[in-house]
Amino acid sequence: MFQQFLKRFESASAEQPLLSVLVYSGLGFLRPAIYIFLLPLYLSVFSTAEYGLYDLMVTAGGIMTIVVTLRLNAAMLIHYYDYHGNPEQQRKYLQSLFSFSLFMAIGAGLIFAVVGEPIFRFVFKSDAVTFYPYGFIILLYSLLSEVNICYYTYLKNQKNLKDYIFIVVSQMLMAVLFQFLFIIVLRAGVEGALMGMLLSNVVTILMIFLKERDILTFRPDMKMIKKSLRFSIALIPYLLIYWVLTKGGKIMLERQADLTLVGAFALMLTLTNIILFTSVAVVNGIRPFLFELFSDKRESNGVEVDYYGEKVDLLTKVVISIPLFMIPFIICISCNISLITSKASYHQIGDYINLACLTIFLLVYCRLFYQQMIFAKRSGIVTRLSFIVLIVLIIGFTLWAEDYKVWGVLAAMTIANLLMAILFYFQAQKHQPVNYNKWSVFFVPILFFIMLFGMEWVIIEKMEMSRALFGIVQLLILVPMIVVANYNTVGEYRALFIEEKS
Repeated sequence: MFQQFLKRFESASAEQPLLSVLVYSGLGFLRPAIYIFLLPLYLSVFSTAEYGLYDLMVTAGGIMTIVVTLRLNAAMLIHYYDYHGNPEQQRKYLQSLFSFSLFMAIGAGLIFAVVGEPIFRFVFKSDAVTFYPYGFIILLYSLLSEVNICYYTYLKNQKNLKDYIFIVVSQMLMAVLFQFLFIIVLRAGVEGALMGMLLSNVVTILMIFLKERDILTFRPDMKMIKKSLRFSIALIPYLLIYWVLTKGGKIMLERQADLTLVGAFALMLTLTNIILFTSVAVVNGIRPFLFELFSDKRESNGVEVDYYGEKVDLLTKVVISIPLFMIPFIICISCNISLITSKASYHQIGDYINLACLTIFLLVYCRLFYQQMIFAKRSGIVTRLSFIVLIVLIIGFTLWAEDYKVWGVLAAMTIANLLMAILFYFQAQKHQPVNYNKWSVFFVPILFFIMLFGMEWVIIEKMEMSRALFGIVQLLILVPMIVVANYNTVGEYRALFIEEKS
C-alpha cells in the first residue's frame, strides 16, 4: 500500500514541480534534523558533559568524511548533468562513483583503526574524548553516510521521488528506532547513541544493495572517477574551512573550557543549525530545477527565455525566506530552554542566541552564492576565497577565544561568515550572474535583525524584563513580519510552477 501511495505521489509531482521541491526540501531538512528532534531524549538522559562528548563526536565525524572520502559524492551534484539525455552513462556514473566511494571508505576505516587514537589525543584536551569506542563508531557511520548520499543524490537528480522517499524515510525511522533501543532500553549512553546512528546506515546500504543489484562494480570507470576527483578534491579546502566555520568553535572551546561549557555551546549551535539545515534542505530541493534553468540559459547562448528570470527569482527568494522564518522559533525555544530541561548549565544559551542566529544565517548567503560558482565549475575560486576567510577566523579565535570564551568564538565566526558571504557574492555574480530580488534577499533580513537586536535591548536592558518574555515577544512580532513580506510568494509559485503545467 505504501508503494502504491508513492507511485501516485510521484505521478502528481511530475505534473507539479513545486511538489517535488517541497518533498526534496522537507526530507533534506528532516534527515539531518532527526537528531535535533531527539534532543529531549539526549537532554533528559545525558549529563551536560555527556552531551558535549556526544556532540564532539558527531562534529569529529564531519571532518573525517571530508578528509578520508574526499567528498567524492559531491561530484554527483554537477557531473551527473554531463551525461544529460544518456541514461546508460548516468547509470554507469552512479555505479562507478558509488563503488569507488565504498572502496575508499573501507580503506579509510582500516587506516584510522591504527592512527585514530593518536590523532584524538593530539586534537582533544579531555581524557574522556577517546577514539575507541566513540571515534571509531562515528567514523564508520560517517563513511557509510557519504556512500549512501551518493545514491540519494542520484535519485534526486533523476527526480525519482518514489525511491527517494522510501530510502530516506526508512533511514530516518531506523535512526530513531535504534537510538531509542540503545539509549532507553539498553542504557548504553553516548556509545549507544552513536551505535544507533551507525546501524541505521548499515541497514540502509544493505537495502540499496538489495534494490540495486548491479550498483556495485569492481571495475569502475576511472575516467569518470578522475574527472570527479578533480572536482571534489578542489573543493576539499572549502569544505574543511566550511566545517571550521560551522563546527570548529566547539573544538576551540573544548581546549579552553570544560565539557560542561562545551555541552551548553553545542546545544546552542545544534538549535541554530536548524537554520542551516533548512537552508541546505531548500537548496538541495531546488538545485535540480535551478541548475536546469542555468543549463537552459547556457544552451541558449545566454539569452534568457521568458520564464527564466521569474523562476530563478522565486527559487532564490525561498532559500532566504524559509531559514529566516525559523529564527524566531529557535530564539523562543532557547530563551525558554528551562521548560525543556532543568539542568541549569543549559539556561545560559539564551544570552548568546541572537548573535548565534545571525552568525549561522550569514552562511545561508554563502550556500546560495556557492551554488552559482559550483554550477560554473569554479571550485578553485571557492577554495582561494575560503583560505582568506580561514585566516580571518583563526586570527579571531586566537585573539578572543581564550579571554571571552563563547562570546569570543561567536564574534570570530560572525566576522568570518560575513566576509565569506561578501566574497562569494561578487565572484558568483561574475561567473554565473543572477538578478536577485533585493527586497526579499537582502533588505528584509537586514530589517529583521535590526528589529531583533532592538527588541532585545529594549526588553532586556531598558525594561529589565526576563529573557523568556523576550523570546515570546520577538516570536509574536517577527513571524508575522516574515509572513507579510512573503505574502504573494505562494501565489507566484502557483502561477509559475503549477498553473504553467496545467
